[in-house]
Amino acid sequence: MKCLTIIVILLLCVLGSQADCQITRHMVENTNRIFTYRDEGGALQLLRTERVPSGMLLYMYCSVTDVLETQCQDNGQFTLALPMSCATPMRSTVAKSRDAACPQTLYIVGYSLEGKQLELYRSCHDGQEGRVLYAESDVYYKSFFAKRPWVEFETDQIVTPAEAAAYMKRNTHDAFNCIFGDKQQYLPSPSDLVINRGHLVASADFLFCDQMASTFRYLNVVPQFKSINDGNWEKIERWLRSQVPATTPFRIKTGGIDVLTLQDVQGDERSAYLSGSKLPVPLWIYKTVRDINGNGIYVFLSYNNKFERDRPGILHSCQSVACPLSLPNNPSDGFIFCCNPDNFPY
Repeated sequence: MKCLTIIVILLLCVLGSQADCQITRHMVENTNRIFTYRDEGGALQLLRTERVPSGMLLYMYCSVTDVLETQCQDNGQFTLALPMSCATPMRSTVAKSRDAACPQTLYIVGYSLEGKQLELYRSCHDGQEGRVLYAESDVYYKSFFAKRPWVEFETDQIVTPAEAAAYMKRNTHDAFNCIFGDKQQYLPSPSDLVINRGHLVASADFLFCDQMASTFRYLNVVPQFKSINDGNWEKIERWLRSQVPATTPFRIKTGGIDVLTLQDVQGDERSAYLSGSKLPVPLWIYKTVRDINGNGIYVFLSYNNKFERDRPGILHSCQSVACPLSLPNNPSDGFIFCCNPDNFPY
């Protein structure tokens, strides 16, 4: 009888317990409304996580006048089932802001709702040189990766059409011919893709399809050699996503340092630009990883030069430490250094 009583009590506890709602890959890939909720202070926020606490009410925006509500119930199900879509969903926007960390113009990428810009990531842009100094976002844990949407890159009427077109294969080839001479061999063919629009904030760092799509902006890219972008840099980004704690996000900042120089056909050193005197190819690309309180965790530093056969000297601002993962050590994949996050200045 005593055992039966204990079993009944346990069953009542289980049946009466609250369960979070799990957002699945199917829900993400088939929903084009914007996931939002209200925080404890009542302010509207963008949802960034795949688990929704029991009792939380989601506001699913198609537009400011078309919003559906669905609540996570104690049984782990939503009152209005996902996925849900609409004909003309909202698009992310860009708003100017200020931050002492950005010496040029800071832009916030997100959604304009209820009189404020709900942030997905931020970009520090130098309009005079046509370069993005850095971009920064919070990266949350997720157990699955939805299919990345196909979208066109946006200029946001901030990056000029000429700067956007400079990333085209033929145009990068022509720019290198202009700088380094018609017989230069760095980009020997106008049909080969050698330099990428290297994402600073990776699209896969976001959970929802609309949030992934927001990263396809010229405010979020730097010229990066394709083999490096697809090689060690992609390995680092993938590894970092596997390290994000389930309870708190990483704050990740990515940017370029200095300008790549190469020898022209006469043997003289010249700086690499893609659009006249604008859009410099960075010599280094860094990624700093901090916790939500700003404490440094990792710093990765990539040498953005696939033509240098020997491992270069380390950047003076990087105090070298052991890397937390093993990576190929060659110019095509990209020479990688790891720095002490306590004194890295970026």
